[in-house]
Amino acid sequence: MADRKPKTDSPEAVIRPNPDIKKGENKEQEKTEGKDEKPDKAKGKGEPKTETKETRVRWLTRAMAEDFTRHDVLFTTFREAVLYIIFVIAVTICTVGRRSASMFYITQALKGQFLEKDFQTANEKDIKYYDIRSATDFWHYTQSLMLENFYWEHYYNPYNPVAKAKDDDKKILFENKLLGVPRIRQVKVKNDSCIIHEYFRRLFTSCYDLYGPTDEDRAPFGLEAGTAWTYNTAEKTESIPFSGKISKYGGGGFYLDLSTNNEDTAKLIRDLKENLWITRGTRAIFIDFSIYNANLNLFCVCKLIFEFPPTGGIIPSHSFHAVHLVHYVNSWDYVTFVFECTVYAIAGFFLAEEIREIIYFKLRYFLQFWTYIDVVIIGMAFANLITSIVVFPNVDDAILKIQKNPQKYGNLEYLAEMRIFYNNFAASLLFFSYIKLFKYLNFNKTMGQLNNTLKRCAFDILGFSIMFFIIFFAFALLGYLLFGSQVEDFSSFGVAMFTLLRTILGDFDYQAIEKANRVLAPIYFLAYIFFVFFVLLNMFLAIINDTYADVKTEIAIAPDEMQMTEFLKKGFYKMLQKCGCNIKYFQQQKAEFNATIQQIRDALKKCGFSDLEIEMFFARYNIDPLAEVGDYDIKKIMKELEGQSMAKEKVDEDTTLVHVSDFITQQERLDQIEKTIQMLATKIDTLIKKLEALENVRKAKATQG
Repeated sequence: MADRKPKTDSPEAVIRPNPDIKKGENKEQEKTEGKDEKPDKAKGKGEPKTETKETRVRWLTRAMAEDFTRHDVLFTTFREAVLYIIFVIAVTICTVGRRSASMFYITQALKGQFLEKDFQTANEKDIKYYDIRSATDFWHYTQSLMLENFYWEHYYNPYNPVAKAKDDDKKILFENKLLGVPRIRQVKVKNDSCIIHEYFRRLFTSCYDLYGPTDEDRAPFGLEAGTAWTYNTAEKTESIPFSGKISKYGGGGFYLDLSTNNEDTAKLIRDLKENLWITRGTRAIFIDFSIYNANLNLFCVCKLIFEFPPTGGIIPSHSFHAVHLVHYVNSWDYVTFVFECTVYAIAGFFLAEEIREIIYFKLRYFLQFWTYIDVVIIGMAFANLITSIVVFPNVDDAILKIQKNPQKYGNLEYLAEMRIFYNNFAASLLFFSYIKLFKYLNFNKTMGQLNNTLKRCAFDILGFSIMFFIIFFAFALLGYLLFGSQVEDFSSFGVAMFTLLRTILGDFDYQAIEKANRVLAPIYFLAYIFFVFFVLLNMFLAIINDTYADVKTEIAIAPDEMQMTEFLKKGFYKMLQKCGCNIKYFQQQKAEFNATIQQIRDALKKCGFSDLEIEMFFARYNIDPLAEVGDYDIKKIMKELEGQSMAKEKVDEDTTLVHVSDFITQQERLDQIEKTIQMLATKIDTLIKKLEALENVRKAKATQG
């Protein structure tokens, strides 16, 4: 009877402590007494215990400790958590310490000058940068506002030129030094780069497609002399490809480096305009310039983009990137350098740990979720290291080249692009470093609720995601096909997807789609709201909520384990004892059970009991619904449950079989009872018939009278 196990769906099985867990607690005590042994599954069965202990002591990581005792898990968790917190602090200082609000303010100042100020175009109409729609607007912009912003030659420029500015003050906004000179560059496409339908070939003699590397026009045009009229490769221009709103453009093209003063630059632009530098084949014009602010030690690489789509008109855009290229100027730069070295050193240690786990787990290594987070963190750290070693030493050469050639474009595009990649890697490293902190919080059953919830409902969410994205893609395609030609938010399939994602957050322009299609717009909108908001999102929340409730119930009724606080307290007392302090550590005996009324109720509901049965259960064992159930009460319940089960089994064992003679006797008695019942039934029928006859005679006499 001692080996009897309760059924898995009984309340006894839910409340009963797991014997394996108790066995693990005994292993904890053995570990405390110095008698820990490695399980056979860690190194294989049949090996000597001394070898397993030696292998474990040699190097044990947090993931490997799961195969050992609770003490090993807590010890490795604490050791790695301390080192990892140092790593996170170092990454935070390196990443955030090299960013400042000044980067935002310098780009905002440049946007205010080049993009947000008004300038006059044809018919003396005032427009802004993003209102440019034609080549006429473009030339007015370059000959007026652009020149005024590049060359600050007078104080209170340009409205009240009181006096000429000093040579040291001839900077953009008087603070930002223009490195070299600005550059204007265009890319073109060849004629006949697209196919004209045969019906219209007589009406259209030329055709210019979207920009593409194969359709790029490299033939000289116009004056056919100088870099502005002859094609130059990307190796000569030293420009990098750029992805615009319409196409991705190469680094080559037809370019002209402007001058260091206002008058010469105005003349160069006038020559381009008069000789028709912009043609029908023009697909994009770039105005590039780089500045340096000595007050902030910041470079800003700027690009003004004017795209000429095949539909006609101009689509303006911009790209301003403030970056740190010159390091180790002040004391804070050296502080960040020390922390950066710390990050790379600890990342190297993490790499060694991953190699150790690959050797230990073999193929099981790739089944662990945190493995991929660790790989991403290590990869981002070493990507930053490679970028720092390979790219940033070229900054000095680029600055020296600008100083030697002040009449040429100060090209820092490649270095700025690499710095942006470096910042992206650093930001991703910081993000995943904070995410990994959950790994060291999972040792505690309360802290690990989020991780356990996501792990338990992963497959449910996967199935839900398939259903969600099928409906989501259907609505995105429908919106693109219905409103794509008139509404910017549905101009492409990708844009339509992001528009619907924004709709989930409440950001949606219903009036725009209503103007595009007054009939289908409300149907589309209401159908999307119903299926996505009212159905799918609530299904998603229900999956998370139910799984979280199950995880919380399991954690609540699980037996207590040694927690990190108890482990640290025990270690602290041991350290004091080694230092000579006569202090003893009294370990509080843990309750075998830990449950409340609500936890027992949830456990019984999980086993399929109704509310009425649960209340009868509480009444049977005199449980107060407002009180907390203690260890003694639960043991009493378990004892009674076991006693009832044992009594039932005893009755079953003592019950004897029925004799054949007894069965025959009982059968004869039943036959006699049946005959007696039949006789009584016959007499009752006869009596009823006589009563009916008397009733008929009485009615006949009453009729005659």
